[in-house]
Amino acid sequence: MLGYTSIFVHQDASARAGVRLDIAARLALAHQCRLVGLCTMFSPDPDWFYRMDHAAKCLQEDLEHRRHQRDCVRQRFEQAMADQTLQAEWRAVEGEPVAKTLREIHEAGLVVAGQFDEGDAESFVAPQFLESLVLESGRPVLVIPYTGQFPTIGSRTLLAWDGGREASRALHDALPLLVGSRVHLLHANASMHSLRTDAAPASSAARLLSDIGAQVEIENEPAANDLAIGELILSRASDIGADLIVMGAYGHGRFRELLLGGVTRTILSSMTVPVLMTH
Repeated sequence: MLGYTSIFVHQDASARAGVRLDIAARLALAHQCRLVGLCTMFSPDPDWFYRMDHAAKCLQEDLEHRRHQRDCVRQRFEQAMADQTLQAEWRAVEGEPVAKTLREIHEAGLVVAGQFDEGDAESFVAPQFLESLVLESGRPVLVIPYTGQFPTIGSRTLLAWDGGREASRALHDALPLLVGSRVHLLHANASMHSLRTDAAPASSAARLLSDIGAQVEIENEPAANDLAIGELILSRASDIGADLIVMGAYGHGRFRELLLGGVTRTILSSMTVPVLMTH
C-alpha cells in the first residue's frame, strides 16, 4: 500500500502557517502517518546587536520576543492537533535555521513548506530557505502558495515530465498523492535537454500511473526555453483546474549560493496551486 511514513510541516509566525498545518494534517490523516510540526524562524546574528547601544539589553529583549513567538506557534499547533486522531509531534529548531532544519527533515516522508511571501515579514526564515529545502534535503517538498485555499490535493494533477532523473524521482515521490488521480502528463523538454539519450518516454510514466489507478492524458510539447516551459506548466495547470503540480527541481550550489534552474525559479515565484518538487 502506497503511503508516507511521516509528514513534516514547517511552522512559524507567518499568516499562512495555519494553512500549511491544515493541509499537512489532512494528508497525515489520509495516510495514517506521524505528523511533525517543525518550528523554524528567523534568527538574527547576535553580532549585529553588539553594534548597537545597550547591546546586551537589545539582545535579551529580542531573545524573549522570539521565545514568546515560538510559544505562541506551539500553542496554536497543539490546539489544532487536540481534536485530531493522529500521532502529532512538535519540534523547534534553535540556531542556524537552514542547516538545523535540513538535519531534522532528512527523516521525513514528505515535507510541507510555504512559498515565500514578500508581504509577510514573518515568512522570512533565511536567505534561500525554501530553495535549500527543495535542493538539499533529498526529500519531496510540497510547497503551498502564499495565497489561496486548497481543499483537495492531487485529485487533478499536472505532471511536468522531461524523462530525466529529477522528473522520475518527483513522480515516484508523489505516487501516494496520485492514487486514483486524474493526471495531465505534460511532456516538454527544455532546449538544452532535448537531445538527452537517457530520457524516459512519457509512456513509461503513464504506465506507472496506470498501475496505481490514475487516469492519464498525455500532451507533448516541442522543446522550448526554460521560461516558456515554466509559463506553460502554470498555464496548463490553470486550464485543467489542477490542484497539484508535480515536477523535478533543477539547481545546484555555487559559491555558497543555490542557483535554481529557470523552470524551477519560475514555478516557485509564480505558483498558484501546491507544487510537489524533488531534486
